[in-house]
Amino acid sequence: MPDITTILETAAFVLSLAGVLLAIKPYTANWPVAMAGTLLYAWVFNTCQLYSDMVLQFFFIVVQAYGWRRWTIKNRAEFPISSLTPRRWLGEAALFVLGWSVWTTLILNFPSWIATIYDVNIPQAQMPWLDSFTASLSVWAISLQARRKWENWILWLLADSIYIPLYISVGKPLTALLYGIFLLLALSGLRSWYQQRV
Repeated sequence: MPDITTILETAAFVLSLAGVLLAIKPYTANWPVAMAGTLLYAWVFNTCQLYSDMVLQFFFIVVQAYGWRRWTIKNRAEFPISSLTPRRWLGEAALFVLGWSVWTTLILNFPSWIATIYDVNIPQAQMPWLDSFTASLSVWAISLQARRKWENWILWLLADSIYIPLYISVGKPLTALLYGIFLLLALSGLRSWYQQRV
């Protein structure tokens, strides 16, 4: 009989995949479905010491709630798929680099802070620089998705291509498979949203 981690990872896999499939169309239902998968993945990532990814899931839930609300209150004509300006790209890229640096510093020091405060032993994060890079990239991507910017799919392509070997290296082949599927779906999403942009 599979253990609880395998069961929760499988459920997270199914819900997350369904969320991306719905986002490609783009259907508003993608948000609540993805939120359920995100919550389960927070637990899964904690079990394999990918703390950036664990924390990222809670950020995702906040942005998913924002996206769900924003997509619900505006119809497609009021809220079309659009593009970032070059100036906006540069500003957001600078914010990404800053966020990645801060996040990495926090993740590197988090276990020792908790150990000092609560006198407990917290395992060190696995591959903190790479984990925080993909987490920061994902934050940027989902924020673009919530604002219906087609470029979100470019960032998802980059993040997914890094996540696949990362998850394999920490013994999460099912999640690595999911991100392999996400990589293919991101190509489809990129094509679909680029064609619909105004």
